[in-house]
Amino acid sequence: MTHEPFHLERYFAATEFSTPHLLAVSDCETRTVGSLLDLEVDADARFRALRLGYTESEGGLELRTAVARTYEGLTADDILVHATPVEAVYTTMRALVEPGDRVVVQMPAYQALRSAAAFAGAEVVPWWGDPELGWTPDLEALDALLSPPRTRLLVVNTPHNPTGWAADEAVLVDILSRARRAGVRVFCDEAYRGTEPGGRSAPSAVERSETAVALGLVSKGMGLPGLRTGWLVSRDASVLRRIGAYKDFTSICGPAPSEFLAAVALRHRDRLLSETRALLERNLAQLGSFMARHVTHFAWMAPAAGPVTFPRLRDPERWGGVDAFCRRVRDEAGVLLAPGGLFGGLPATPDVDRAVADSFRIGFGRSSFPEALGVFEDWLTAHS
Repeated sequence: MTHEPFHLERYFAATEFSTPHLLAVSDCETRTVGSLLDLEVDADARFRALRLGYTESEGGLELRTAVARTYEGLTADDILVHATPVEAVYTTMRALVEPGDRVVVQMPAYQALRSAAAFAGAEVVPWWGDPELGWTPDLEALDALLSPPRTRLLVVNTPHNPTGWAADEAVLVDILSRARRAGVRVFCDEAYRGTEPGGRSAPSAVERSETAVALGLVSKGMGLPGLRTGWLVSRDASVLRRIGAYKDFTSICGPAPSEFLAAVALRHRDRLLSETRALLERNLAQLGSFMARHVTHFAWMAPAAGPVTFPRLRDPERWGGVDAFCRRVRDEAGVLLAPGGLFGGLPATPDVDRAVADSFRIGFGRSSFPEALGVFEDWLTAHS
């Protein structure tokens, strides 16, 4: 079977490591191995003594315990560690979705959230946000999307990539309630959990639902994408067993060095996330000032949480479209942006389709952001 390419990752493969200034990335300032080992007195010695053997297929107890402590009322038995977060998305879809099932996906979206369901043979149905309201999803439209037979899964992402929308507790509970009434399980991508301003996070979906499955990871808010470690959380043990059985055919188990370092980081999660939020606050203030200076070029709503945002180019025809605009910025200024079309790919109304195509993702989670934004502004001013 021929599968749709992962367009965003192919785009990054061709551009990310050859472009000097990265304004498209979705992670936050990365950390060194040394900075993690410095968090605990004996961590360096324990890391050097670490045996490079196989690890437990569900994830080591030390790591699962550290993960569980970041959720209210959960234990290590509610955690299934994966070698990478995208593996966790893939195994979830393959284990829980049968050919012919319907999967409703919040859009726009990181492509893996829809493509993994399609790979499993599902009919993927979009639940579009409103571009005029910061891509806030339409809760009233959700009931009709969930009601048809064989609707198995609702895929939600909060805080949201690429738009920066985030569900508060009331909205999250509303979504979970509608899914429960329809008999549909919720899969919630919570990659940016903990990046909310002031640390005022909404609950995890698994803290408000007996059946939901949540995705967590160390890549984004804690700035550790090189570890690649991710996990699934659910209070439904049968679901984790089904996913774990499928995982036996993917990674089987995770790398011991990554699991060790991830456990260290999670024991100091509050400190690491606090540092990240402080950086996001500073960078978002600069981005807000930039957008105010260039209101004739961009339509923009500040993100509620996370390190990404999705401004819209006001006059795309002038540049030959957003793809051409991003290409010129990359070629002429050495600044990388991510065209909005990389986050679409499902049917939409003409207005929504145009809004996606006219937008692009900016990431503001790194310490290099002010410099990259300055280079972008110099180029924009020179071409205005």
